Amino acid sequence: MVTQQSINWFVCTISRQAPHNWDIAKQFGVWGIPTSGRKVSLDQAVKGDMLLFYFASKGFFAAAELTGAMKQPASKEEAPWAGGIYRYGAIMPFKIKIELDSPIVKPFVDNKIVGTSISTTALRKGFVRISSSDAQIIYSELIKSASAK
Repeated sequence: MVTQQSINWFVCTISRQAPHNWDIAKQFGVWGIPTSGRKVSLDQAVKGDMLLFYFASKGFFAAAELTGAMKQPASKEEAPWAGGIYRYGAIMPFKIKIELDSPIVKPFVDNKIVGTSISTTALRKGFVRISSSDAQIIYSELIKSASAK
């Protein structure tokens, strides 16, 4: 009997200071995780996992599926952002499933997105795993907003 792997969900936050990083990620089809030289566990995200993208202080605007495993970049070409392989110590190839023109603005209460356990602290980390139930709430709203176009 074959069992299907459960899907992990992650939030990828794009800082207010570097919104152009999203354009670079889309151009190369790769998301980079800033590690600034720190070692990071490369087995936390695998092919088939899902990413939800969040513009800092704006909202969620995209979802993507990983098309390969997380790995350490071997060259500047694999980590095309400012700081290259030193700053971005992990990369993941992805394919966009949904991208909105305008982010979904979600209110916060007690430092958490209303209706979820996603905290402002988690969003500041840049890359964080979230629960499937929280992810489904955000993903459903992305689908609904994309369908409303």
